[in-house]
Order: sequence, then C-alpha cells, then structure tokens
Amino acid sequence: MTELENYLSNLRTFGVRPGLANTQNAVAALKAKFNIQREPKFLHIAGTNGKGSTCAFLDSILREANYKVGLFTSPHLIELRERIRINGEMIGESRFEKLALEVKALGLELTFFEYLTVIAWLYFSLEACDYVVWETGLGGRLDATSAIEPYATAVTNIGLEHTQYLGDTIAKIAVEKAGIIRPKIPLFHTCDGIAKDVMEATCAKLGAPCKYVTYTEGFIEPLKYFISIPEIGLYNAELGLVGNYQYANAALAAMIANYCGIDTVSLLNGLKKAVWPGRLQILRKDPITILDCAHNAQGWNALTKSLKDISEGNWKIYFGMLKEKDPKLALEILEPIAESISYIEPQNERKLTCEEWQLLAPNDRRFAKVFKNSADAMKDIETQTEGNILICGSCYMAGEILALTKGKTRDNSKDDPVGAR
Repeated sequence: MTELENYLSNLRTFGVRPGLANTQNAVAALKAKFNIQREPKFLHIAGTNGKGSTCAFLDSILREANYKVGLFTSPHLIELRERIRINGEMIGESRFEKLALEVKALGLELTFFEYLTVIAWLYFSLEACDYVVWETGLGGRLDATSAIEPYATAVTNIGLEHTQYLGDTIAKIAVEKAGIIRPKIPLFHTCDGIAKDVMEATCAKLGAPCKYVTYTEGFIEPLKYFISIPEIGLYNAELGLVGNYQYANAALAAMIANYCGIDTVSLLNGLKKAVWPGRLQILRKDPITILDCAHNAQGWNALTKSLKDISEGNWKIYFGMLKEKDPKLALEILEPIAESISYIEPQNERKLTCEEWQLLAPNDRRFAKVFKNSADAMKDIETQTEGNILICGSCYMAGEILALTKGKTRDNSKDDPVGAR
C-alpha cells in the first residue's frame, strides 16, 4: 500500500461529519496557493433518487454543446476515480495522486468525502472547466459539496434515507436537501407534496427563483422513452437511459441546460447519448439481464414499475444489500414480480450477510439460493438461458457485478464509510 493509499484508508475511519468549515478552509487555502481567479459554473444537484441520472443527462447535454464539463458523483461502481471526470474521462492516476498530496499537505482534518470533494474542486478549477455537474453526497445543507457557490441548483425528489443524519420525516429531509439553495440563485426541482412546499418556501425566503419542472412523456416499445417540454421548445426527445423514472430526471437536466443557454439540438443529442452504468443497464438481451442500483423503497418501487414496461413476466432476481437498509420492505416490494429471489452478499463491511438474509426470507424454494460473493452468483446467472433476470439492491454489489463483466475485480477498500466519527 502506498503512502497515499494508507492515508485514504485511515480517512475512512472518520465516517460522516456534516459541516462546511473544513471544506471551505481547504478550498480557500488552495485557491490562494494556486492563484485561482476563475472557477467553473457549478450546477449543484441534490435529491434522494435520480440525482446521478440527472447529472449524467446534464453532463451529456453540456458536452454536446462543446463545453468543457467536469462531473463529480458518488458513490463509484468500480474505481474511486470514476467520481471525478472531465468530458467523460476519469482523472488519471498520477494526476489524482498529485492533487491528493496537495490536499494532504494542508494538514487539515478532512473526512474521506471532504477530501474527495476538495480534490475534485481543485482539478476542475485548474483545468478551467466551463461547467461542473456537482452531485451532493449526503443531504445538502451541511454536505461538503455545499462549500462551493453554485450557478444553479436542483433537487430531484425526496424520500426517506439516511434518517439518522437527515431526519425521520419527508419534511425534515426536504429541509436538508433545500440547504443547497442560495440567495438569488435559481432552483429547479421535481418535488411533490410537502417537499415541494419546503422548496418553494426556502426559495421565497432567499429570493431565489423557483422552477417546478413539468413535462409530457411518451413510450414506444421496445425500450424507447421520450419527453417533451413545450415551455422550452423541446419535443419528442429520446432518452439514452431507460426506465419510466428517467422522465423526471431528463426533464430536470433539460431545464437546467436551457437556463445555461444550451441550444435545442444539443439538448436532443445530449439526452439521447446519455450513459449511466448500473441504472436499468441491459447486460444481456437474450435472456434479458438487467443491472440496477435501486437500494431503497423509492428506488425499488420505481424499478418494479419500469420493469412492467419491459416484460409482463416475472423476474429471476439476484439481490444484495447493506445492513442499514430495510430488507423486509425490499422483499415486500420485489416479491410480487419475482419468479425467484437469490441473495448475493456484498463485499462491504456494512453488508447484510447470507445468514441474516436467510432468517428474513420465507422458507420457500424461490428463496433457496444464496451466494457469498458476486463471482459465484455470476456463474449461476450465466447458466440461465430463459426468462427475465434482474440484479439489484446495492451500488456496491452492482459494482462488483459490473466489474466482473469487464474482467475486473472491485476494490472495496476505497468505499465511503457511513457512521459517526
């Protein structure tokens, strides 16, 4: 293990520490050291589900308009450096190490996520990106990404997640997500109910323009999805990401891009060319095999709804999840579409083990298969010659599967910690 790898590994023990001061201090110090006079325009995206897909659509649109575009997302599926990209290319190993050492030299006590956030900001600023699509990590108000002033903000939707940090009601979580809103900086959102009320009230208080994004949707088989937003002259735009839950994400990205002055042709091409691995990703067409990162109730419900567009039949589900999620609820949502549910134990310290799963799963032959690792599960999946196959439940497990399809092994030693310091 190199000195830097050892340092990053130790940072993982810091866990989650909401707050902006450390990140702000690091950014200020590096801005002075490198004499950074001009920063990119940061497009700050928050939400419970869909923010990664929104980022992917927006990144694709801006690149189609020939801008230099930075993209910061989390978590990664296979490699840590996936989180930091310019025009689709992840940061190189030597550049990452060089910038990481610059941040380390500040001597500040940063958490794992704060550290990555500062590296990303420095990289995008030094490379003079025009725009940066900037995804929050956890929440919004006290998330490290909020240390950077945005050009525009967006919230995809609000559901119950990370309640130990963000609150135990939709209203409380909405307040945390709305924390990315800045005075006089526009917010675009697709929130409903009480979350919509929170967004509108926060914008009114801060004098920030608030735009609730609406759209019309279309669906043409097989696996083709379209949106129209007459307000901005966008009609029948085909989406590169499949699933009916992508309508709102694509519309949100299109509205933000329109605010940035992007032309209609770039909007159309960018929406169609968007790629975001692990989100209703088709690994194989015969038999159809889908990989998806759905890992909470809102995600599972959206997933099952989209799967009905793809096939009326039931699914052979290969499922793996982390212990802090709700396996009973997952069973309740997935079981109605399941021909069988096989369990895959993710290689993560917070995993729900095979033994813990078997205590929860019904004593039914449909739940008989368990796999201690993704490699064994893949061998079983590859033997399937008919029916519909779904792999879902955790970004970490999805990353393991995706790595195997590329002949790689996922390194779980660089995963984010979740837990108090």
